[in-house]
Amino acid sequence: MREHLYALGVSCIEFIQYWFTDWAPYFEQINNFYNPNNVLDILFPVVSFVDSVFASQLLLVTSFGGWLNCVMKWWLLEDRPYWWVRETDYYNGTIQPKLMQTIQTCETGPGSPSGHTSMAASVLVLAVMWMSHIFNDRKWDTSLWKWAIYPIFATQLLSVMLARTYIATHFPHQCLLGALVGAFIAPALCIYVSDPYIWQYGPYVQYTTGRAIKWHVFCSLVAIAISVVTYYSLVLCHVDPHYTVKLAFKWCEQPERIHVSTTPLFALAQCGAALLGWALAVTPSVARFRHDTYKRSFIISAFTTIVITYSFHYIEGGIPRDSVFKFYVLHFLLNATKPLFYLRLVPELSMWPFSGEK
Repeated sequence: MREHLYALGVSCIEFIQYWFTDWAPYFEQINNFYNPNNVLDILFPVVSFVDSVFASQLLLVTSFGGWLNCVMKWWLLEDRPYWWVRETDYYNGTIQPKLMQTIQTCETGPGSPSGHTSMAASVLVLAVMWMSHIFNDRKWDTSLWKWAIYPIFATQLLSVMLARTYIATHFPHQCLLGALVGAFIAPALCIYVSDPYIWQYGPYVQYTTGRAIKWHVFCSLVAIAISVVTYYSLVLCHVDPHYTVKLAFKWCEQPERIHVSTTPLFALAQCGAALLGWALAVTPSVARFRHDTYKRSFIISAFTTIVITYSFHYIEGGIPRDSVFKFYVLHFLLNATKPLFYLRLVPELSMWPFSGEK
């Protein structure tokens, strides 16, 4: 059954690659914009000095979504189109399809669900919820903005799904599953973050910050433990967790295009660290930073964010690659500290000039 589904997906990819050849530059930009690494490294810092609660929601959804995506990929262990057509015996006796490879094709993890599509769905749903909050907060009683935004965002999500299939890195059903996962976890987690029981306002002030932090740290550690258990469960079942990396190097026409960030281990280290950093950094102070925006210096926020972002990229570029253990540990520590800087340090510095005002 899976082979038939893959074959149908390959036929769809051939159709898309033939009819959308002129769209290749646009698809490349779409793939770059909704790359989970770019969302965590670029979009999150930008959002953090605009709205800290929205930034905390974005970080939680993207890090949890990235973690869930990697774990599901190991659970499902599905192929990617560009290597499946070379490995399968499905086309014995017939002409084997030859899918075009682009500079973005050679990803190494299992194929389902699509991480880019899941990230795109999460970010777009978050953006809709944030704009809805802005309109409700300012008592702008109009729904005209939805008639403009919904079609644009739907087009964006469809573009991501087409882009992932165009470069032959995902089958269509993998993109559809990614979109469903991303669209579900975004509102579910945002409702949790907006809960007054967590943020200590209204009748729930007695809920202590320390208790919330301990609970969030515990959940983050459980998520990391699930990743470790999943990895070693595959090993015990005599399934090599890295077999997809070997397939990528085997069938990628230009192996130098393969990047370590596409491996499941790297994504798990990045997302697990971001979850732990979120658990330590997100407290009711983040809500205070949102509602006291008139006491914040936009210039200080922007300048500090740029300096911190550049510093993180500089440090990340200097991480040694001679030791796999050292490489992943240092990346984990680096990503775990980012939320503390963006969600706590930057707002505090931006509010410092107004600290003496009532």
